[in-house]
Amino acid sequence: MILYHAVSSYQLLEIILYQITKNKNKSAILILPDFIVEKYPQYKILEELQIFKKVYLFPYLHIQHSNEKKIVEDVEKAYKKYIPYEIENFDDIYIAGAHFYFSLYVIKKNCEFNFFEDAAGMLSRSDELYMNLHTKFPLHAEIAKKYSLFSGTGQCIKRIYCLKRLQSINVSGEIYKDFDVEDTLARLSILKRKKILDFFGVQRYRTQANAILLTQHFANLGIMSEEEQECLYQKVISILNKRELLIIKRHPDDKIDYKKIAPDVEIIQEIFPAELLPYIFKGRKRPKVIYTFNSTGIGNLSKKFKIVILEERYEK
Repeated sequence: MILYHAVSSYQLLEIILYQITKNKNKSAILILPDFIVEKYPQYKILEELQIFKKVYLFPYLHIQHSNEKKIVEDVEKAYKKYIPYEIENFDDIYIAGAHFYFSLYVIKKNCEFNFFEDAAGMLSRSDELYMNLHTKFPLHAEIAKKYSLFSGTGQCIKRIYCLKRLQSINVSGEIYKDFDVEDTLARLSILKRKKILDFFGVQRYRTQANAILLTQHFANLGIMSEEEQECLYQKVISILNKRELLIIKRHPDDKIDYKKIAPDVEIIQEIFPAELLPYIFKGRKRPKVIYTFNSTGIGNLSKKFKIVILEERYEK
């Protein structure tokens, strides 16, 4: 039996792909955070699709950011209450979102695990990941940093899965394993890819748009207020609209209502990882360009779209 843990939309896609391609003949369970229900109330469909034997919700919302000792105790209690397997009995453990508190229990039990980078190319930008978390949850960030759960260099980590071509650090060592979401999706059978699209509830779009604007959740990360983010994208959309016919794809954690600030622009309503964008359009007319500030999603889209990084002056 294998155990997986994931937190974000990208990580969920990542471990689904890993399970159905690398471990397809092995039984597996999946642990997701309880707050993911807001985005994906249909999470149990992963059992019906027979991708995972069972999917469990971990009660992150009920673990207080108090002190490390109490947090570890609460995580251990939560695991024993909600997960009906001894963690030492799993044949393998794969953790995406390793900087979340679940990893502390795995480390306490001295169990080796496989580490997935937080997003494509993020292994080389672990300081950025730390700072983003520290902005809103400083204690959480400090504990994760203490155990090197941003960089993947901590104890108990036996393999690190990352997109090697996007790294600026040396990933030639035996511990580093290349996992390319873009290529893995492209190699899937149409039926398997449809299963993934169906799980995320993705519609097929027929659009006249020739460019996609990928938004980011700056306000959710505490980088700016919602009003500032609305102002930023209102200006960007007004500039881009003069030369492009846009369709907007929100970041899965972006809460901004873009219909309010751009009522005439087409918006993709479903919540899903940007890596699925190449497979959601039908007809000959498809967007060929993606505009973004620095979305991690573009790391797995560069073979399908022309990527245009918006100038820093817009963000300022």
